[in-house]
Amino acid sequence: MPKLLISDFENTLIDQEEAIPLSTMLCLDKVRSKGNFFSVFSECSFSSLIAYNRDFPFLDYIILFNGAFIYDVNAEKEICKDNIPLSIIKKIKKSFDNYNLCFYSLDWCNYTKEEVPGDFVRKIGDFRTFSSFHKDNIFKIRIYCSSKKEQTSIVSELKELKLDLTILPKKDKKYFVELLYGDCSRLNAVKLLCNYNKVKFEDIVFLGFSDDNIPLAKKIKDTYAVANGDSKLKKVVNHVTGSNYEKAIESVIDECF
Repeated sequence: MPKLLISDFENTLIDQEEAIPLSTMLCLDKVRSKGNFFSVFSECSFSSLIAYNRDFPFLDYIILFNGAFIYDVNAEKEICKDNIPLSIIKKIKKSFDNYNLCFYSLDWCNYTKEEVPGDFVRKIGDFRTFSSFHKDNIFKIRIYCSSKKEQTSIVSELKELKLDLTILPKKDKKYFVELLYGDCSRLNAVKLLCNYNKVKFEDIVFLGFSDDNIPLAKKIKDTYAVANGDSKLKKVVNHVTGSNYEKAIESVIDECF
């Protein structure tokens, strides 16, 4: 029975030089040559991940936007594409225009009113032009706010609008609310991949960094967190391994494959 190995990309698979070590590539190649599959969760752009895979193929699947976009690398086809409909995008723009709104497309051609320090989003043209060109390609919206109280208020307003969105209140240096289309989650994305490949859920091996993975990690038997990972995730997983600088995924492969 094949296994599905899943890893975060940022802070987990790539090293301090934002590269994937050759020894890691060879380990992944050995795992995949035995009929197993490898998938990554990433906040990178789709094109940059494909570029990583070009010279030495190591990926079977790419999962972006918390599962809103899933791509079969070998077959070169989309398995899931839950972009936010333009009608909802316009409602969010109208209802929360007094906040800094960030709209994320598949390839980092994004739009925001104001710069967001440390993020990849930047203002490109005006919203009407951006939404016109990317009407079928916007997968995530962030509404930035100044406090926890303001964040709670935004969540309440969003629920009153009754839009078909996943609402995720978050804090990473600044408070924000993240919006994805439908019932979007990493857990649902992995269930879809299992069905797609006829892989049993108990045959998943997971290595992660962020607390976004907690609901997924609670459902998987073989779970690992990198040493540099989120403290909340470390409490949920079965094992804490080395850091991404120490080629943590190679240790996981040695233990599980």
